[in-house]
Amino acid sequence: MRGDAQRLLRFVADAESVAGDDPFSGDFLAELGQLVEADWINFCELDRVRCRDLRRVRRTGDTDDEVETGNAFWEFVIHEHPVCAEHQRGSFLALKLSDFLSRRELTRSRLYNEWFRPNGIQHELTVPIPSPLWHTKTFLFDRTGTRDFTERDRLILDLLQPHLARIWQEAKTRRLLESMLEELAQGTENESRGVVFLDAFGDVEFASPPARRLIRDFFGAELGSLLPPELQAWFADGPSMLVLPQPPRKLTVERSGDRLLLTETRPEVELTKREQEVLSWVARGKTNAEIARLLWVSPGTVRKHLENVYAKLGVSTRTAAVARFLGLLEAEAS
Repeated sequence: MRGDAQRLLRFVADAESVAGDDPFSGDFLAELGQLVEADWINFCELDRVRCRDLRRVRRTGDTDDEVETGNAFWEFVIHEHPVCAEHQRGSFLALKLSDFLSRRELTRSRLYNEWFRPNGIQHELTVPIPSPLWHTKTFLFDRTGTRDFTERDRLILDLLQPHLARIWQEAKTRRLLESMLEELAQGTENESRGVVFLDAFGDVEFASPPARRLIRDFFGAELGSLLPPELQAWFADGPSMLVLPQPPRKLTVERSGDRLLLTETRPEVELTKREQEVLSWVARGKTNAEIARLLWVSPGTVRKHLENVYAKLGVSTRTAAVARFLGLLEAEAS
């Protein structure tokens, strides 16, 4: 395992050094395949609320894309695939198909005969980046033959997952910063996004008008040549994202190199994770009884969650709740 640890550290260092705005390329997946062997490796981003593909990347060199997300996936695979179900319940561990189904159970299932068997897939290992259901991000490793994935393979992916999450988030921040830079010339103080540039010593070189307002509003101080003490401490030792709630507003600060992106949001509704999960299944046409089975709760619990959702969203029907929920998702993504 010592050799694996060194390879893992080298992989992370190399991945972070070359990561761009689109970090999980086919070449990246090819390098990942040096750590965990598979016949096919894919990375996919899905909106599981509105049942649509957002992005799919195939490993460079894989001649066939063994699984194309399509009608069959949304119609039955997402419901019958035990790993999908476990990830949707909030477990973000690396999981194997064989964790849930014996060989005999698998080969007798519709999932195998209509989804895996036509492509020769016998074993699957997946690891997700922790994400909401409307933008899931998952790495899939598939094998033919008799050799299943090992506990060593699972451990490698579990150890790698936090680094993958950080690489994805930093790439998103870079994209937002680039977009922000294009808008700087037209920026006004009242806009919800601002940017700050720092020099090699952490001193402020430039701050857009919205950034100055947001720092004044959330930190109670005018921005001079130095960041406020709380921001300085975070920038020196903290994670890549800082969130400061100030109801009804929230400030998110993200960093990419020597640049900070500040974003102010005003969440209109705060749904709990379970309420979001129930409503996402409602959006897919599931009944209370079906949702209860999927979430391993009682129909009464589902009904209570929906009553809370209706009250928070100010609606009285399932259709109106879904429409309101999807509108919030669109606002959050914009």
